[in-house]
Amino acid sequence: MLHPFGDFHIVVLAIYGAVMWKLRGTTVGGIVFDLHVVRVDGRPVDWETAIVRALGCFLSLCVVFLGFIWIALDPNRQAWHDKIAGTVVVRAKGGSPLL
Repeated sequence: MLHPFGDFHIVVLAIYGAVMWKLRGTTVGGIVFDLHVVRVDGRPVDWETAIVRALGCFLSLCVVFLGFIWIALDPNRQAWHDKIAGTVVVRAKGGSPLL
């Protein structure tokens, strides 16, 4: 109760992720490391996929970050939220401009 907005910052982070994955295929951190989120079926990331992936991140977080640690154990290098949304993170070819 010390923070007047509660967990509002987590919601803003999820919205940021969903918008960036839909519009750019990556976040600012992904741009820095040349990473992109793509669908495993080859179709473009749509709003539904981006939102499901963002909400799935909460599941990956709430079990002691096990959903993110799962990347190291999974043969396809997918986190739980990637499996839920049908996405995978890949290295970008030639990089992506910031603007």
